[in-house]
Amino acid sequence: MRQKVLIVLLLLLMTALSYAGSPAGPMIDFPVLKHDLGTVGQEDKPEYFFRFSNKGDQDLIIEKVSAS
Repeated sequence: MRQKVLIVLLLLLMTALSYAGSPAGPMIDFPVLKHDLGTVGQEDKPEYFFRFSNKGDQDLIIEKVSAS
């Protein structure tokens, strides 16, 4: 469940940054937008790392990321 929340947060971050407007400035790019973790038990601790890059012409600064 925690991983699904993290995925939603990352997608929201990506959407918010994509609406930032002009092509100038930082531009985050996620080549893979979702990942199915399958069935996860209560004691399981699955991991998946979303890769992203800055396709913009200025530094991309991510100041705070959290999951609930």
